[in-house]
Amino acid sequence: MYTVLLVDDEPWAIEGLQMFVDWEGLGFRICGVCENGAEALATARELMPDVIVTDIRMPELDGLELIGQLQGEGAAPAEFVVLSAYSEFAFAKRAMQLGVHHYLLKPIIGDEAAEVLTQIRMRLDVRSTLRSAASSDGEEASLPTLAVHRMKDVLQAIEDADRGRAAIVIDSLFQEPGSRSAEWVELFAGSLTIRCSKLIRESGGDPGLLLSPQPDSEPASVQMRILSYTEQVIAALQSLRERRPGNTMAEIDRFICEHYRDPLSIRDIAARFYLNPVYLGKAYQDKFGCSILERMHDLRIAEACEKLRGTSEPINAISERVGYSHYHHFLQHFERRTGRKPAAYRALIGDVWRSEPLLETDF
Repeated sequence: MYTVLLVDDEPWAIEGLQMFVDWEGLGFRICGVCENGAEALATARELMPDVIVTDIRMPELDGLELIGQLQGEGAAPAEFVVLSAYSEFAFAKRAMQLGVHHYLLKPIIGDEAAEVLTQIRMRLDVRSTLRSAASSDGEEASLPTLAVHRMKDVLQAIEDADRGRAAIVIDSLFQEPGSRSAEWVELFAGSLTIRCSKLIRESGGDPGLLLSPQPDSEPASVQMRILSYTEQVIAALQSLRERRPGNTMAEIDRFICEHYRDPLSIRDIAARFYLNPVYLGKAYQDKFGCSILERMHDLRIAEACEKLRGTSEPINAISERVGYSHYHHFLQHFERRTGRKPAAYRALIGDVWRSEPLLETDF
């Protein structure tokens, strides 16, 4: 079992964690409980737990300082889980910048905790497999010669996102003489995991999020696991590529198109997509030729024009509906884009409609 250290200055929170989470059933053992960050620092140095579950706001040494200090000493555990109240989410985002992947909102809900801990256990299992595979000297040299060459074909297919090609190569490997032994299967799976983990890291991802192809007593079973693993790696690489700057800007623009009525600032959007606000503003301008705020105003005024044309709704109500809390801001942006005041725009549209020639069927 993996060991867990619980850290929280509120006794009821510790009791809740102990009572409402099935630690042993999820593969963990609580090795210690601490009431503040300073005590947790000393205990973590002594016990070296696999996971630390810590509150953010504590006396003496808060959760973020605890994480930072352990990381600075090289004594940090494999995983941290941050506990926070909803109002403290800004602190949770800072924790993510320190490399923390998981946080739980108080009060703790057993099912949510179980989901997070299951993900953590899988990550720890993968790391354990990677360490075991990496410690095996010359595992690739021990593979059949054909397998060494085909490994390159598999990796190329993965990089090209060619699932069909990867499946064909893997299938052919398991048809080769000498590829049926448990030792060969373990070597191949370990070598593939190491190579794919490197690909994920080079693309800015975390290979610990993937399930490794664990060896099995039946070659056919592990073959399916390896095929499933290559699917995971291909999907992960595609997702990482889609998050690169160009695609991120497109995703941000879609978000703006859905939420332009909301009182959003560039800082709000930057925080949502974990970007620097200055970088976001420049990157968006470069891609779309206008600023984020101008884009929001364009969308708001376009909707306002549509409502002025198609409804008799009061102008001040339309102003609020499209996202303006102050009417004079609406007027300012409306006139800049249409050259008219909203009332004049509506009157002009009405005059145009009334001036259209009538058909005989209109009488």
